[in-house]
Amino acid sequence: MNELEALTLALEVEKAELMFYLRLARKAKEERAKKMFLFLAREEAEHWSIFEKKFVELLVERCELPAVDKDTLEKLLVRVEEGDLSEVDAVRIGMEQEKLTWEFYERAAKEAEHDSVRGVFEELAKVEKAHYELLKAQYDSVMKTGIWMDYQDFSLEVD
Repeated sequence: MNELEALTLALEVEKAELMFYLRLARKAKEERAKKMFLFLAREEAEHWSIFEKKFVELLVERCELPAVDKDTLEKLLVRVEEGDLSEVDAVRIGMEQEKLTWEFYERAAKEAEHDSVRGVFEELAKVEKAHYELLKAQYDSVMKTGIWMDYQDFSLEVD
């Protein structure tokens, strides 16, 4: 997969994750859960913006518009049935999605031709992994105590 194809998929994944977290925030009953999902939605919107900038730069340079590989995109998105999800199930699904995303970004970084594109994928892979860790800590907290962790106390700083 070339860089433009990888960036095209990244844009679709980030958009899907943004919509997923917004939907969860609207449905969340716990205020802390709502805040965590809104935080993650803002993060995904920022990632979309970063990928969009790189995508446009390469698009202008190459003058070619890649098609989205629907089969690959399908493999990168966790299927979520419409309806009521418990907040625990929502966190578990979020963990699955973040893991798929960070692993895809790591692979895309290894295949990137340009250092600037590689750097974006590497950096956002670290952030997506931090999102996974946030959700995992939340999941562990809920499963052990039934109390939502305050996400503001969780560091999302990446090395």
